[in-house]
Amino acid sequence: MKSITAFLLAACMMVAVGCDESAFDEEADALRNATQQQAEDIRDSSQNAAENIRDQAQMKAESIRNQADNAPDATEDAAEDRADMIEERGETAADQKENLGEKKADSLEEAGENEADRLEEIEVE
Repeated sequence: MKSITAFLLAACMMVAVGCDESAFDEEADALRNATQQQAEDIRDSSQNAAENIRDQAQMKAESIRNQADNAPDATEDAAEDRADMIEERGETAADQKENLGEKKADSLEEAGENEADRLEEIEVE
């Protein structure tokens, strides 16, 4: 929805101001805007998913720590080690999720930029 609104706003601005760009240049600009918005949505989505992973790992680790609060020292130490391991795994998984989203977004932006550049190179007679 955001990308449609952004596209319509850009189209209205071009009509209102008037420009000497060819239809291909306008299409290239619209393509850049759309792919940048999609890339931003991918980044936001992967960051939200990563935060959820971190939150879940943290909650699970805290639950383990709370259960071992009144346990003997050896049990409490083992629970602490297990909770730390869960947090580490959660952080690693979250980082991987963010990195994958970033790579996907970068790839989409690059493909959109390449296609937009190709459109701009088309000469209209």
